[in-house]
Amino acid sequence: MKLVFGTAFLVMVAIGPSLAATGAASKGKVRFADAATDACLRSCATENESCKRVCPTTFSTPCLNSCDSRMQTCREGCQRNRP
Repeated sequence: MKLVFGTAFLVMVAIGPSLAATGAASKGKVRFADAATDACLRSCATENESCKRVCPTTFSTPCLNSCDSRMQTCREGCQRNRP
């Protein structure tokens, strides 16, 4: 009985660090994906602000709607490109 528990303990000690490293690596990928998506969304927001600054005062509504549409398309692209 001691031999079984001893063997199980040694197997866990040998395999444990590799399993922990695998978990850390997958968490790192998730953080990278979130950071990339956040950067993409910030870029969309910046482009939207620039687009709206250029809109003329006389035809502002169609221009603002166009900017908002581009912003929505950009956001959807950010979500689709997540790894």
